[in-house]
Amino acid sequence: MKVGDLFKFVHAPPRWSGEKPREPSNLLGEVGVVLDGPVPESHGWGGLYSVLVNGQAFRYYGDFMVVISEGR
Repeated sequence: MKVGDLFKFVHAPPRWSGEKPREPSNLLGEVGVVLDGPVPESHGWGGLYSVLVNGQAFRYYGDFMVVISEGR
């Protein structure tokens, strides 16, 4: 993902055998725009991105996000 991309929050893949897909906290299906990132993080969860969703800016892990429209 890159700055300006429009994305949607989705279930992240399981981290280990037997785990169910992980749901983003109260964000499943929400749409946002990437503001910055990725910032490396220690978990290996797709990096941390600064995002704007419903007028709120915050950081979230990239493995919960899928690009639906590329920015310019």
